[in-house]
Amino acid sequence: MKSITSAQEEILQILWEIKDGAVTDVIQKLPDPKPAYTTVATVIKVLERKGYVDHRTYGKTFVYFPLISKKEYAKQVMRGRVNVLFDNSVNQMVSFFVRQKNLSLNELEELRKMIEEEIQNKIKEELKKG
Repeated sequence: MKSITSAQEEILQILWEIKDGAVTDVIQKLPDPKPAYTTVATVIKVLERKGYVDHRTYGKTFVYFPLISKKEYAKQVMRGRVNVLFDNSVNQMVSFFVRQKNLSLNELEELRKMIEEEIQNKIKEELKKG
């Protein structure tokens, strides 16, 4: 999918939160000072052209909803960031975050547990394959 700006991402975040809504519903969720109606409508239309959002029509009202889940979007963004910032190496990315020393012992233990569980899942998958 095409990349989006931070303003477009902010609107998409709101649509994930509210599930669907008209432009006025999105504006209500934006922080003050609120942008103009036409500004938000334009951003939503761009998201629609890029394939992130679609709408249903009720009379004269358009109700917008996301076409991509937050999880799928995160997967795409992270894949791009790993490629650009870490030479497509997940190892380099994880190493970068672990070595920043911002992680607590609890967080490191949780990471280790997730990795160990994923290793066990991969082993089970391989054994099923034969």
